[in-house]
This record gives sequence, structure tokens and C-alpha cells, in this order.
Amino acid sequence: MVDTAFATIPGARGDMLHRKSLRWGIAALLGLLALLPCTIWARTILMALATFGPLGFKIGASAWALVLAVGLIAFVCGGLTALFLRVEASVNTRSRRRLAGDLLAALLVLIITFAPTIVALYPPVHALFTHTIGFRGLGQQYPRAEDPYGYWQAVAFWFMGAATLGYLACVYWRWKWRQYKGLHAVTPAM
Repeated sequence: MVDTAFATIPGARGDMLHRKSLRWGIAALLGLLALLPCTIWARTILMALATFGPLGFKIGASAWALVLAVGLIAFVCGGLTALFLRVEASVNTRSRRRLAGDLLAALLVLIITFAPTIVALYPPVHALFTHTIGFRGLGQQYPRAEDPYGYWQAVAFWFMGAATLGYLACVYWRWKWRQYKGLHAVTPAM
């Protein structure tokens, strides 16, 4: 329904998504502005709260922790939403191209989407060099010399997890690439 509403105005969907991205970015910056003073002057704030007595300290510390939590959540969620909306706006038609900002947003989203894959590749690659892999806990260490079946099973488990995460990121980017290529397709002159 949204796509048909913007079909008559060229560039309206991309411009709307870009404006929405800017609003989410401003929300992220406001969350950061609320978070920074609370973290920079944490010691001073806690010392001031300690003078209020037990009940005042509990109420003040709870309010301070609430500001820290809400500020962090607003910063992270607002920033991620702004970045993904900026990528979405870059694959839609817009009245004006912002190449540097779009490329920077796409690069950051590319890093964010493939970061779980890279993190999941660390344990099996490390295990190939050290010849041991382990999960959390003391009884779950698998040295290749003592337990080759458990070792290779754990390595394969990590590689399958990384492949799954990489596949999901590739599906997202394949869809975006198809949107972008469909938008900028050259139609032959007749």
C-alpha cells in the first residue's frame, strides 16, 4: 500500500526514508547526549547521591540507572535503525543523491550484518591453529589428539553456524542489490 501511494511522485519514497533516517539519527544522538554526562561524571553523581541517605540514594541511583539504560538503548537502537533506513533510502529513487553518506551508511551496515559471521568464524579458525576447541565449562574441552571426533564435530558446528549467519547476511544484501539494480537498470532505446 505504501509503494502505490508514492508511485506517482518520483523520488518520494526515497526522500521519505531519508527523512525518517535523519529523525532516528537525531534520536540516537539525543540518547548519546543523555548518556555521556551520566558516564563521564559517574563518580561525582554517585558521591552526591550518597549524601541523600538510604532512601534518597536508592531513588536517585535508580533514576540514574534508568537514564543510563534508556540512553544506551536509544543510542544503539536509534543508530542502527537510522543506518538501515539510510541504506533502504539509497536503493529507492530520491530527488537528490547523497553519494558519500549513502556509501558510508552502506559500509557500516555491511560491517554490522557480517560481524556475527566474522565472530562465529573465530573459534573454529583458532581451533585449527591450536588443535583444541572448547565450549564453556571445564568438561567441554576437545583436544584433537585425545578426542578427534569431538574436536571435528565442534569445529564443524562452529563452521555451520558461521555459514548460516553469512547466508542470512548475503540474502539481505542480495535483495538490496537487486533493488538497486532494478532501480538503475538501463532500458534499451527503441
